[in-house]
Amino acid sequence: MSAANPPRVAVIGAGAFGARHVAAYRSLGVPVDALVDPDPAARQRLAAEFGVPRAFATVEELLAVAPPDAASVCAPGAAHRTTATTLMTAGVPVLVEKPLATTVADAEAIVACAESTRVLCQPGHILRFAAPYRALYDAVRAGQLGGVLAVSSRRDRPRSLSRHFPGEHPALLTAVHDIDLALWYAGAPVVEVRAVDRSRPGVTTPVLVWAELRHANGVVSSIRNSYLLPEHTPNHTSDLVEVYGTDGVGQVDLAHPTLLVQAEQAQAPDWLLSPSGGGGALAAELRHFLDRVTGAEQSATVPLADGLHVVRVAAAVLDSVTTGGETRRIPQ
Repeated sequence: MSAANPPRVAVIGAGAFGARHVAAYRSLGVPVDALVDPDPAARQRLAAEFGVPRAFATVEELLAVAPPDAASVCAPGAAHRTTATTLMTAGVPVLVEKPLATTVADAEAIVACAESTRVLCQPGHILRFAAPYRALYDAVRAGQLGGVLAVSSRRDRPRSLSRHFPGEHPALLTAVHDIDLALWYAGAPVVEVRAVDRSRPGVTTPVLVWAELRHANGVVSSIRNSYLLPEHTPNHTSDLVEVYGTDGVGQVDLAHPTLLVQAEQAQAPDWLLSPSGGGGALAAELRHFLDRVTGAEQSATVPLADGLHVVRVAAAVLDSVTTGGETRRIPQ
């Protein structure tokens, strides 16, 4: 990536994640050239805030005027298939925010399009770019823990997520992170899933999911996600990931925020992943994406096949919870 001639980047989606991508690109010295969102107020507001010169209602309008060199797909998950395949068919490399898609069929269509067009598609699994998680991965791969036996993860979030994402099951929202980490640390695909979920009175979307995974190499993983923290808790990063090996145990514990401002209203910004001014793991992820676009980086930190596998596992979790926890096999 040349600082003198940065690529022309578009961000698809002007919501919270789109805004984070725009800020992270800017922190890398890569100004976003165009925004796409069907909501005129949302795209105009974000364009004005960051000085983005062009804004469009659809991807088709963007491509008709000025196809970008690369694009971040931050649209709602149900729109990932149409958005990503339209861009790739036009020759535009894409980074698709997690999950790759909300259904297995959509994820498979994205992979098929990437393979047929030979255009880069990078799944947006940000934790692989976060320093603590990467350090644990490096320790595992260096053999410091011996052979991996099990992976355990817990991710607790405020009850407000049920309100902000009323139709999205935790398996396809927050648990996607933990499925990906289990896949990464175990070093083998998941072959079997058992899961249950629970709800609170008056809340239709489940607020707790508990899943057990078995990997092809015998590693077992436990995933626990909840939306049960108090509504106005300042701590949005009560996360714990542990890897159990034959020679030791490694963990990443985010029970306490990196930055906590306790004033009239307590604030704990996500300093690790996507600070408000850009940077953090998101910037590292986007730097890797742009280096893959330019050819400066040949290896994929998040292979496209892993993005597809995560969706398959999440779908199996959803299938298992509907039967009260019956075992579901993952097609390989």
